[in-house]
Amino acid sequence: MHDIKSIRDNPQAFDAGLARRGLKPLSASLLAIDEKRRAAILTSEQAQARRNAASKEIGDAKKAKDDTRAAKLMAEVAELKTTMPQLEAVAKAADEELATALSAIPNLPLGEVPDGVDEHGNVQRHVFGNRRNYAFAPQTP
Repeated sequence: MHDIKSIRDNPQAFDAGLARRGLKPLSASLLAIDEKRRAAILTSEQAQARRNAASKEIGDAKKAKDDTRAAKLMAEVAELKTTMPQLEAVAKAADEELATALSAIPNLPLGEVPDGVDEHGNVQRHVFGNRRNYAFAPQTP
């Protein structure tokens, strides 16, 4: 599976590698999915941070005997607790969407691999050993 960080850092090289495989550029769509995923994660983390801060403020308000502020903060924490699973589900769905998209893309060829339509475009660099001579004709599928 491809690393989204490397695609984010150099989308032109990723698209050039896909072009060598005969595929259309995909970096823009992958980066859009990644941006959506990152925004969903950020929203979820901000809600969790706010819930933690509000929980701490509840204790401070109760120490100061400020019951109206404590009740307001408890209502906010209760609301955040109900919305956080939805936010986490959105973040998880976006993460799965990105993982599915990245895993469907074939590996990019190395720079030293020659371009070609199929395996017949490969260049033989060396031969190891001698060709076997059979006393019979081998079967071919």
